[in-house]
Amino acid sequence: MSETSLQTETYTADEYFLAGVDGGGTKTRGVITDSQFRVLGAAVAGPSNPLRVGVDRAVEAVVQALDGACSAVGIDRSQLAAMGIGLGGVRHAHHHQATSRALGRTLSTEAFVLVPDAEIALFGATGGKPGIVVIAGTGSVACGLNARGEVVYSGGWGPTFGDEGSGYDIARRALMAAAADVDGRGRPTALTAQICHWFAVSSPMELLSIIYRHDQPGGSPQIASLAQLVVSVAEQGDPVAGEILRHAGTELGRAVVAVIQRLQMTRMAFRVAYVGSVFQAGELILKPLRQAVTTVAPRAWVTAPLYPPAVGAAMLAEQRLAVPELQFSHGGARMRS
Repeated sequence: MSETSLQTETYTADEYFLAGVDGGGTKTRGVITDSQFRVLGAAVAGPSNPLRVGVDRAVEAVVQALDGACSAVGIDRSQLAAMGIGLGGVRHAHHHQATSRALGRTLSTEAFVLVPDAEIALFGATGGKPGIVVIAGTGSVACGLNARGEVVYSGGWGPTFGDEGSGYDIARRALMAAAADVDGRGRPTALTAQICHWFAVSSPMELLSIIYRHDQPGGSPQIASLAQLVVSVAEQGDPVAGEILRHAGTELGRAVVAVIQRLQMTRMAFRVAYVGSVFQAGELILKPLRQAVTTVAPRAWVTAPLYPPAVGAAMLAEQRLAVPELQFSHGGARMRS
């Protein structure tokens, strides 16, 4: 089902359609843009991280998002000049190659570029200029680009031995705090009763079967969604919930600082953009993040991204594939001779 449906306009000879896809462990968003990167249509499909759902399901979700976005504009995939696809789980060469081959077979075109989702978020966040993006949704990762064209990552190791500051990490710490409250090992917190209410159980012990049913290897969006409850409880003044969010912001800041130092950008002025559902917490997360960053790079500024990741994917595709001038005939794109 499409998110946005806009009337297709009359395009001049130097305009063309681009597609961008932002796929992760929870959902996949596809957009169609014009040559000025204005979003004409969008659609959402299921998860597309191949490490979590497998290559076949990941490709299926990408195609659903692409076709849904195309349908919203009134075109089909054959009319796209280029497609940029950013997916979680393709940083390793083996996973990237397997997913790229499967996409090529299914899309029946070579006019696409596949990169890790952090790179499309970075490109969109900074407009392709040197800077850093920190992503915190179900998982977390920081990615940066310097003036020499070097790209560096920090984080993105998954929930078992990483993803500090992510929604999953926040939720896990909230569950630990509730357990410590019940046992008398930790401070009393409103999180205990609120978590029980969230999962519709009458006692904390009933949480065991629910949590371990959803807590599958690779992380669970169902568990990560609990992070929004932590934000609500923190906003009501609960000190334990507030400390969990401060810790998350600090950890995300540490990931950014690691990227800054490895890219040798401590003296530079650049944008640090934030992307993902965790940042809906606002200053509860952003304040400790900002403090960690500006301590090391005082000329950096923490701000919202210039463009969302899916649009960044379309921008990246145009740059990487060097889209030539196109003209439209009968609603379709063809190379200008």
